[in-house]
Amino acid sequence: MMRIPKKQFITWGKKSVGFFLFIVCSVAIYREVGSNQNLATYGSQIQDQLQNISIFNWLILLLLMLLNFIIESIKWKVVLKSETEITLQSAVKSVFVGQAFAFYTPNRIGEYVGRTLMLETGNKMLAVGKMAWSSYAQLIVTIVVGSFALFVNPPFLPWLKWVSPFLMILVLIIYFNQITFSGWLKSFNFLQIEMTTKKKLLIYSFLRYAVFMLQYSWAVHILNIPIPYPALWAAIAAMFLFLSVLPTISITELVIRGQIILLLLSPWSHNSLLLISLSTIIWAVNFLLPAIIGALLLLGFRLKQ
Repeated sequence: MMRIPKKQFITWGKKSVGFFLFIVCSVAIYREVGSNQNLATYGSQIQDQLQNISIFNWLILLLLMLLNFIIESIKWKVVLKSETEITLQSAVKSVFVGQAFAFYTPNRIGEYVGRTLMLETGNKMLAVGKMAWSSYAQLIVTIVVGSFALFVNPPFLPWLKWVSPFLMILVLIIYFNQITFSGWLKSFNFLQIEMTTKKKLLIYSFLRYAVFMLQYSWAVHILNIPIPYPALWAAIAAMFLFLSVLPTISITELVIRGQIILLLLSPWSHNSLLLISLSTIIWAVNFLLPAIIGALLLLGFRLKQ
């Protein structure tokens, strides 16, 4: 019986890791999509709505998605600069792979694994800590804009308008406070980032937030939903704020997002199918498609260590 040399077996194993991860992510994505309640209930009607969208309109949505992920890749590059230099192409690839892992994990925690998996050099545990700052910057933008929207026009529970400003001030203080630990916590000081980096992350996070708003605005336009844009932006800002504090995975987020949109936009449109179609379009473009792209990129992954 022919025996495979140990070195050859290890080499084969390293080359096969990417294919194995691709299979795992693909199966998980397929199962999660198949079990979605909105798609199971409104699948044929949503399909009819999507088929009426022109190729041009789809291209605009896809270009906005790419712009969204390029901005996120720049944030990833900026936050890693002090640890390791990566090209924009590598950063984009890393961000898409992160989406594949985030798609089926609670609160998208798999994104940390996916992104750091694609790093060729540097301390990957440190990269996880640095990525937390990038995510926190995006959360701050979500809370600040969402708090403003709730204060100006609270959709329900009027007392929330008085709570959200305190939450906004709290997250900003925590973000900009340069904490230096001492004693047994001193080992956590390496996770701190420079103030200039924090400011850059906030700027890029605001840009990314603006892209999200443009996506929703364009989707509302192509579905002909009769809602004024200021009311739409306030509702979407409130929805982002609620989603940021709810424990979800990307597939259940579609259901929750759809229910919140129905609640917030129902004063302007009683067509629940159109509102669910709006939610499904954004989810498919921003979560499902990037997860599929990330899974395909895993095919080229090779374990180096």
